[in-house]
Amino acid sequence: MTDALPHWHAKTRLFRENRSKQTEINRAEADPTSRTALVLSGGAPNAALMAGALVAFAEAGVTFDVVSASGAGGLIGLLWLAPKNGDPVAALTGWLDAYVDDRIYDLFPVDYKVFFKPGPAAEAYRALLAANPWLQAAREMPLPDPWRRLWRDWFDLVGATFSPSDLSPNSPGLCARVPWADTLVDFERIRHIAPHFYLNAYNVTRHRVDNFRKDQITLDHFKAAFAFPFIYGPYSIGEDTYYEGASQDCLNFKDLTERHPNLDTIVVFDLLGKHELIRPPRDLYDSWVLSMIIPLVAVAEDDLELFKLKHLENVKSRSEHHKLDLLEMPFDIPPEKMETVLDWSYSNGRDLFDIGRASARRFLAQHPELLPATRKGKK
Repeated sequence: MTDALPHWHAKTRLFRENRSKQTEINRAEADPTSRTALVLSGGAPNAALMAGALVAFAEAGVTFDVVSASGAGGLIGLLWLAPKNGDPVAALTGWLDAYVDDRIYDLFPVDYKVFFKPGPAAEAYRALLAANPWLQAAREMPLPDPWRRLWRDWFDLVGATFSPSDLSPNSPGLCARVPWADTLVDFERIRHIAPHFYLNAYNVTRHRVDNFRKDQITLDHFKAAFAFPFIYGPYSIGEDTYYEGASQDCLNFKDLTERHPNLDTIVVFDLLGKHELIRPPRDLYDSWVLSMIIPLVAVAEDDLELFKLKHLENVKSRSEHHKLDLLEMPFDIPPEKMETVLDWSYSNGRDLFDIGRASARRFLAQHPELLPATRKGKK
């Protein structure tokens, strides 16, 4: 045990040194003009909460000078700011298609519409299905809801079942790396969006958290930011290997406030920092899901408390006249809902979406200073 200590101390020291160097870079490149920021945390299963909330923001015309995202927050943020179809509300509402019809999910509680089998053969198989007009016509059979959703999800389940796979004990992860990403997000458009946008990933090679700017983000960077251990495994860009940023930093506060030192309002969508997510499992599969989420709960709670105790005070201490408000979005999830909040069933996704939209509308009613008319009047 003692022989291992110098190795771990060296990595910790290197991480801190890199953190100090990044602080210097952030200060040198600081933007003094930004005033409002939105922080989107990780948490893929309940991302429908964020989607619903951002639909409410989009409907109200709410904008921010900076958007900082981690994990699933990156996906939902980009559906809002750079959707492939050009319609943020449609793209965010369309995220509900990622959830599985309850009549299937009750029997097979796995989201095969988000998590695909890995390997070149599986990729070629999916491309073949997508290019077959007869199969696509059958999938889009005109049926009334909810039968249409059941038919499409059953069709997709059959396709996923017959998919080949190269999964083996030597595979770095269980699933293909977000093969649906470029069908949802317009990666060419990201560099042209109005707000500053950051997406983080943990650089395993250099022992640091990298925050990719909007002019850097490509499909590769998105895959690096989604490289959750075991699910996808690490992802390499050039000589650097990455894991999902939410595994180390769920909320991206430090770089945000260093790069934008004159912020006066930060709105936080924190899906992971809820102690209610820690509960006994319903079954073995639920236990596996909780094994990934529970460690992130502590990370998110620590990130938020650290920001309040340290970084928020540092920002306030720079000037007696500089006021920085940290506004946490209260997602009003009923206590009886917490047991199923991580499920990928359609009913859960629909409920979370509606809760997110209603919560955001109440939040905006309580904080009218975020509305366009109020902000315009202040300028």
